[in-house]
Amino acid sequence: MKKLNFILSLSLILSGCSSDDDNGNINTQRNGKLIFGWFADSSCSGDCSTIYKIDVENIYRDIDYDYPENTFFEGNFQLMNNANYQDFESLLTELPNEIFNEPNGYLDCSDCTNENGGFYLEYEDDDGFHKSWRFRNAIYPDYIESYRSLLLDKLAELNSL
Repeated sequence: MKKLNFILSLSLILSGCSSDDDNGNINTQRNGKLIFGWFADSSCSGDCSTIYKIDVENIYRDIDYDYPENTFFEGNFQLMNNANYQDFESLLTELPNEIFNEPNGYLDCSDCTNENGGFYLEYEDDDGFHKSWRFRNAIYPDYIESYRSLLLDKLAELNSL
């Protein structure tokens, strides 16, 4: 009888436990690459952008300081040996799920252009999904606010390396 009570008690305790998936949280494991950074307004001359790429193992920096003019960024990326991947992995895992439903272009700003500067995000995975987005420092959807803070912190950290 004691064994039965123990088993019943254990099963009640275990049934109260749940995984993140049971709570409605989506798995944030991403198998693609993220290109991200900032670009200055059109009056800038010189190094007017800093763009990085993170994949499932490494971090790279565009060494040409190219401006993200087209829908997808074609940079000249060089591996950053001095950047610890784990310190920046959150840029992939914390990317808001809502962004994947947005069209290419500026978030929450239909009349924005690259002339005003802003932030650049591009995500491509192994399954063929490929999109890019831009957003201004002061104009962006509510769901991107905490990610924007993370992005600013990580960009500052990367720029100091």
